[in-house]
Amino acid sequence: MAESSGSGGGGVPISALSLEQLGRAKESLEQETQHLVSSLQTLNGVRERFLESRRCLEALAGYRAGDRVLVPLTSSLYVEGEFTDTSEVIVDVGTGYFIRQGVGAAEKFMDRKVAFLAENLQRIQEVVNVKKRQQEALLAEMHKRILSQQQQQQQQGQSSQGPSRGGSASSSS
Repeated sequence: MAESSGSGGGGVPISALSLEQLGRAKESLEQETQHLVSSLQTLNGVRERFLESRRCLEALAGYRAGDRVLVPLTSSLYVEGEFTDTSEVIVDVGTGYFIRQGVGAAEKFMDRKVAFLAENLQRIQEVVNVKKRQQEALLAEMHKRILSQQQQQQQQGQSSQGPSRGGSASSSS
């Protein structure tokens, strides 16, 4: 994308872009930023689900075989169930695959996923910050150009009117 003047890098300096090009670059950056923010929200939701799963694994330690529990089928529908074995759990490892693991291994799996997501969230947030700084630079350049154009128009308007001579010319005899 466009870079600010003198920032080094392979992009075109924003000072070399026309006002129309600046507007298109701004719109593009806004769309990219919105997409990245949406991705951040999605990844954060996934991270929260892994954290909740990790908390559930910790809570599982308080249960023994034969203990009764309410099992959620939906957010508002629960059925009564009974633990048969609390030493192993079934873990969703993605794309429809499930594996049976011991609780300790499942906790480690959740910890790895949370760490991986946290790292990606940080990277994406850094990119969002860069995009926002680029947007600010584009807006500042656009504002500067618009002010410059307005000043030129005012100067042209004043110079086309010619110098004003205070009063009307009258002939005296």
